[in-house]
Amino acid sequence: MCFRPGGVSKAQVCPNCGKKLIPLGGVIQKKCPFCKTDFTAMIEAAKQAEAARQAEGAKPEEGAKPAEDKKPE
Repeated sequence: MCFRPGGVSKAQVCPNCGKKLIPLGGVIQKKCPFCKTDFTAMIEAAKQAEAARQAEGAKPEEGAKPAEDKKPE
């Protein structure tokens, strides 16, 4: 049984010093408190990659027919 609150997400790892940064209250840190590395560029790149992945998933495949056109047999 897991007793963690639902809003707890995975730890963030600093690419410079390798320390694990646990988001408190679901807030992602923008700067490493240990080595002061700035994460804003990485956060923006991750958001853009996620948006691109979601946009790809929303597009129907070429040549695919909509599910409502199929008749049950």
